[in-house]
Amino acid sequence: MSDATSTLLTPERYFELIDADTDRLIAMGERGLKEAVPACEGWDVAEVLWHVSNVFEHKVRVMADGAFPEDWPPEWEYSDGEEPAFLQAARAHLFEEFSRHAIDEQTTTFGADTTIFFWARRMACEIAIHRLDGEQAHGDPTPIPDDIALDGIDEMLHVMLAGDWWAERVQTEHPVDALVAVEASDRRWICDVREKSVTIRPGDASPAAATISGTPEAVFSWLWGRAGDDAVTFAGDEATVREFRARIVECAG
Repeated sequence: MSDATSTLLTPERYFELIDADTDRLIAMGERGLKEAVPACEGWDVAEVLWHVSNVFEHKVRVMADGAFPEDWPPEWEYSDGEEPAFLQAARAHLFEEFSRHAIDEQTTTFGADTTIFFWARRMACEIAIHRLDGEQAHGDPTPIPDDIALDGIDEMLHVMLAGDWWAERVQTEHPVDALVAVEASDRRWICDVREKSVTIRPGDASPAAATISGTPEAVFSWLWGRAGDDAVTFAGDEATVREFRARIVECAG
């Protein structure tokens, strides 16, 4: 945490964010489940609530068993319209499971961090994006706080883009082969993106072929495809920006 380039938050802050954003997504579900989600073709609000519930329950099993479940998802028993209640229960199960573990306890993850802390961070970033999905479906977005937005940018770049978890499943069509800078607030990340490797260098002042910059919320949302190009600022080679965005889509889905 003493590293000046670190964006990591405290476990307590991650838990606070998970709780508040889950409340907000449930509220969107109670407002209406059939509204289409702009950023997720074919999804409505009900699908977002089901997806987040499924993700929460999956992490309960991972932390409880110390391994990814072989058969997932199970046959959930709930009816149409019960998605808000299903998410309420999934959140309760998630927090109950977190309470059973020390934050630095070893577990199974798909990142370099192999502790319970990884899942606190991952779930906070997950729900930040998906509560925005619910809000955008209802035309009622609320701000994403700068602290989780900055940490979400860092997580996207280090865990999703630069992580080796997807390499065997994805044959990239977007090698990029350039240095790309991502900037938000006073933070800067250099992404050295090649066909078979990605290296992220926080705080690096090296010149880049292309730069994506904006507010923390705008950059975080853009990286996850929840904000359009007009929300951020591009500099440098436009083709590199397009290839970089396509590479992110490949590895993050």
